[in-house]
Amino acid sequence: MIESVFRKLDELSKVDVVNLLNVIFEDYALRMQWNLESFDRDVHENSISMSDSFVMEMKGEPVGIVLLSFRDKRARIDLMGVIPSFRRSGIGFQMVDESVKICKWKGSDSVVLEVLKKDSRAMGFYRKFGFRERRDLITFFLRKCGKNGYTLKKTTPDVVMEKALCTMGKYGRQPEWQREPSNFSRLDLYNFDRIVDESEREIGYCVWGQKEDVMYIVDCGPSERADFHEVLQAICGIAKGNEHLLLFPTVPEEDALFKAAEEFEPEILLVQTEMIYKLH
Repeated sequence: MIESVFRKLDELSKVDVVNLLNVIFEDYALRMQWNLESFDRDVHENSISMSDSFVMEMKGEPVGIVLLSFRDKRARIDLMGVIPSFRRSGIGFQMVDESVKICKWKGSDSVVLEVLKKDSRAMGFYRKFGFRERRDLITFFLRKCGKNGYTLKKTTPDVVMEKALCTMGKYGRQPEWQREPSNFSRLDLYNFDRIVDESEREIGYCVWGQKEDVMYIVDCGPSERADFHEVLQAICGIAKGNEHLLLFPTVPEEDALFKAAEEFEPEILLVQTEMIYKLH
């Protein structure tokens, strides 16, 4: 059996890491592409640990990569992939095993990851290791709603974080990893706004970004005297007024935001399943 070596990402050139990621994920069902700037942004925004994430090598050649993130007692496999010529060879199991060992050593209580719901092979692989389905995360467009008369007013991440935490408590929300309020301070390239109506009444908050004609919502929520229905009507109206397509990535199926969106016939782009492995 060929001996494998695990090398931490902070020992490697970022150029080599980015090139490896692009080779591995070029033909994945959820295709992704990186450059140095977007990789650094992912590391920062998703709490990826360069000193714990690793590349697996065999005979001195990289065959797979795992990006690991940590918050408090929780760990996340942000990405895991194997180069095409080594798939279905047991490499994936070795990398998951190494990942779990690292997470235990870091004192984590659980490990989460996300898999495309339609990728039954990947889901079966993680089930065999001990991961269990927790919930579905829905990425969707909204086209069939919108009211005029609302605007966005710039504010700060700290202000929005406080509002989002209040909304979490009121509605029992459990956002996906990338959209947790405690992570807002890391989202340097996003807009943090209050939503107000024509009378300057605040109805909620919105964290959003834009790429070409797509306005994508990291998170949004209502103020005390509003609800998610009104917030969605407002954001849809603002997006339509700017001729933007409105995208909501990875919203948990049980979340009050998605429940409200179901009233407006959301156009589902993809569904990912969040899986969890309990360490203790």
